[in-house]
Amino acid sequence: MKITGYDHTNRGVGIRNLQLILPSVVCSTRVSSRIATEISKQYPAITFAHQHGCGIIGNDVGGITEYFASLAKHPNIGSVLIVGLGCETIQGNELADKLLKENSSTKYLVIQESGGVQGTVDGGVSAAKELNVTYPPKKAELHDLHIGIDLSNANLVAAELVTQLGALGIKTTVSSSHKNSGLNFSELMEAGVHLIVSFPDENQPASGFPLIPTLNISSNSPLHMALAADFDLAGNATVAQIIELIESVGNGAKTKVEAMGAGEIIAPRVVRSV
Repeated sequence: MKITGYDHTNRGVGIRNLQLILPSVVCSTRVSSRIATEISKQYPAITFAHQHGCGIIGNDVGGITEYFASLAKHPNIGSVLIVGLGCETIQGNELADKLLKENSSTKYLVIQESGGVQGTVDGGVSAAKELNVTYPPKKAELHDLHIGIDLSNANLVAAELVTQLGALGIKTTVSSSHKNSGLNFSELMEAGVHLIVSFPDENQPASGFPLIPTLNISSNSPLHMALAADFDLAGNATVAQIIELIESVGNGAKTKVEAMGAGEIIAPRVVRSV
């Protein structure tokens, strides 16, 4: 299987060159969204909403910090713009220092130091564009494709898929810890997979992870049949068809959820917010 991706230096070669607009706290998610929306008119940029960064205690402080660092060092990420508020538990400047060790193409903005919301949006758009110019994408052949398998729904094809991918010399990681695909996606992200093949629970719709192209294979449940147009392949798809689509997506074709701009990021938490 021949995949041409993007060389992201110490993060390896990815199949996407995405700019991550990372809100370090729940309070900056809206500003991050406005920056990402503007940047997406010219460059591939992503962000996500979350409920973390403030009012968290105990192990979650370090856990969420490490999780954000995993996002920044993912091979599909080109550059990172961190947007903080300035008074959160997880301080954006400390997060930026940590992320710089994983991804040198990182910048940090503070809403309280950037003239408020509009000032931060304007400054963020400028900083994000500068990062894209300073760190242009570099094409490279990917020799170590890593596929994640979300097994929220038991499927015999998944086992055969893992076997066939192994025969092709492709590494796979299977996550079946949760019925919620979103939680499995987070585990697979931290494992550094380039692409996810999801077999969602029959009561869940097709879903995705913003950093990682996700192929959704449907079951024959009433819900999946009703939402068939949102799935990349039907439940009767063969392993050969799945592998063919993996190669196509690896070389730039968008998955259904990717084209819709759908997907979510669920960071694992130990303690409730306070």
